[in-house]
Amino acid sequence: MSLLLAALLLSPAAPLPAQEAYGAKGIYPVYETSGQWVIFDKDPRPAQEPPLGTGARFLVVGSSGSELFTVARTSATYGGACRRNKPLKLRAALLRGPRSAVGTPIIGIKVKAGFSLKGSQARVAALRGEVDEGTYSRLGSAVKAAVAADVRSGAFRFALDDNPGAAPPQDVRPDDIQMKIDFGARVRIRGLVDTFALIEGSQVSATFRRCLRLASAGVLLGDCVEMPHALMAETALLRFVEYDPSGDGRPLLLAYTPEAPLWGAERWAFALRAAGPRPVLADAMDPRCREGF
Repeated sequence: MSLLLAALLLSPAAPLPAQEAYGAKGIYPVYETSGQWVIFDKDPRPAQEPPLGTGARFLVVGSSGSELFTVARTSATYGGACRRNKPLKLRAALLRGPRSAVGTPIIGIKVKAGFSLKGSQARVAALRGEVDEGTYSRLGSAVKAAVAADVRSGAFRFALDDNPGAAPPQDVRPDDIQMKIDFGARVRIRGLVDTFALIEGSQVSATFRRCLRLASAGVLLGDCVEMPHALMAETALLRFVEYDPSGDGRPLLLAYTPEAPLWGAERWAFALRAAGPRPVLADAMDPRCREGF
């Protein structure tokens, strides 16, 4: 992996809200639409140097591999995002490259003209769910304790319509928390042993929250990274991929919908580190302008 790509993926970045700020570390969502592979720039701010210019190069990472692609044509498009119940005009580009080696496209990483995959140690691995009764035995208590701590600190944000007329609870016992682990799989992270990434959903009072968490040897690392259902797809509709760009145990966890569900396809990316998971991208492609429903 080149020093450029290492710098893009491995340096820290602030979390980015979906459909408001894009291009974190040069990473954008990629979808197949009408037989074409399309990369979107959903940042509403005008760019001095548009990232999707003709001839721009992207490393596209998908369900089974990664390859270099080139922007063949750019255009404005509608249908990928909404604001105030109206579709936004977005910058988008058609990509050309070796699709068969990539599988289902998930993300595109902007690279410079001289970037090459020669000698690459990158690793792409599809993750299969490994949740069983033992998972709950190892991690269930820790997850509930973390949720209870978030309630006390205020990090667990209650829905506005939760328990109308009364204040939300300031404290909660772990035994009162309803929790389910919808997905979990082992991942490789440098310096850690028995590392497990999991998607858990917890309910307190009438409020539900879905989180990505990371654990090592049964201990949770970092905080909950929320995966809001505002993007609509249930966890069961997502597929997960571990992408390690340098092969040295500093991976991205990618999630995608293999087929567009009722409310539109999704793309997620998270950096997995010893300090815990960090969000990189959360995106939904909804041709029906879902905010109008």
